[in-house]
Amino acid sequence: MDLAHRIKDLREGAGLTKTALARPRYSVSYVTQIEQGRRTPSGQAMSFFAAKLGVTANYLATGVPEDLEDSLRFQAEEARRALREGDAEQADRTLQPVLGQAEQYGLDRIRSEAMALRGEVLIALGRNREAVDAFEDAIDGDLSLRDEGMAVWSLARSYRAVGDLAYAAQVAEAYLDRKERPPLDPVVVARLQSVLLSIYFERGDILRAERAAMRALAAAAEGAPLDVRAETYWHASRVLAEAKRWDEALHYATRARLLSEQADEQRDVARLHNAYAFICLETDPPRTEEAGWHLDKAEMLLREGIGAPGDLAYVQTERARLALLESRPEDALTAAEEALLDAGGNDLEVARGLFLKGRALAALGRRDESEDVLGRAAVLFGKSGARQQEAAAWREIGEIRADAGDLETAVTAFRAGLEALDPRRSRA
Repeated sequence: MDLAHRIKDLREGAGLTKTALARPRYSVSYVTQIEQGRRTPSGQAMSFFAAKLGVTANYLATGVPEDLEDSLRFQAEEARRALREGDAEQADRTLQPVLGQAEQYGLDRIRSEAMALRGEVLIALGRNREAVDAFEDAIDGDLSLRDEGMAVWSLARSYRAVGDLAYAAQVAEAYLDRKERPPLDPVVVARLQSVLLSIYFERGDILRAERAAMRALAAAAEGAPLDVRAETYWHASRVLAEAKRWDEALHYATRARLLSEQADEQRDVARLHNAYAFICLETDPPRTEEAGWHLDKAEMLLREGIGAPGDLAYVQTERARLALLESRPEDALTAAEEALLDAGGNDLEVARGLFLKGRALAALGRRDESEDVLGRAAVLFGKSGARQQEAAAWREIGEIRADAGDLETAVTAFRAGLEALDPRRSRA
């Protein structure tokens, strides 16, 4: 409703004539022109009319109820608290009226902030495709530079979760490369570099992942809060493990876990136990007993309901790897199938579950089933741009065929793996 209609509606609602509203300071003609939209009252006139109508000058001018902005920000904070406590459904319910009223009254900044928060809620609910839309909506709106950067980070995470690694990287890289803005908050830089290193890692580009890790660590060292430093150390630990820098990898994984425990972020603690297990299984020789202990701790925490959809899948994929290393293919198959049930809408985690299921089936001598499952994993990895993991799936297929004496088709599979690693392909 515009000012003209608002003044007229308030006047009529208060039972005032134009004369009663205007006197003793203004003319009836002046009020008429305002109500017809031909005049805008001065600041003094706005205060005079507001007093007569029993509202504030701000409400008369904007139509925004007094204290509405504070009330909506309080509700948004309540939604954030519910999200931190693991109740994403409640967080979503709390946010709905915030979004509705912010839009109704044209409070663009509050609406954009609430939409970015809803994106986080949707991630927690495993609805990553909807989260993409929410973050893009928020970024197109009115956000502070810091909030915009955080929304871009979350958008990249969402694209990564739905399997579009190429666009996830493009989103983060383009934002970091923008020149026409003030320097970014170190927290934003740390998080954007962290998501980039995880994407590079998935794509098998370990050199770029290491460089992003170093940039993330440098940014996090500039006074970043505990949770940001923990997340940065966690991502760096996985990259360093891939580079076979075991001591550094375990050092950063340990620091990440201790920081998360200090911040009392139990979901992060669980995920870091899982990350530590991953590194233990990567070391040479694998530290299987230690990995098993960390996986037990991670699962215990996540079973308490603190995790998001997909977190348990990460644990089960590592359990499958551990079982394969310990020559327990039946247990590996069970863990891989549980990982697929827990993966939700995370295409990459589905692909990992299929990959480990295929390896377990091969270890059990179920060749045809194994090839089928590994082929599905290769396709999903390929669609996501996870080159290294796609190549690994084709290599497993090639080895199965070679062991069966089918050398011609084995060579075809090995070639497909080499093609998967070709960085010139546009999809990656």
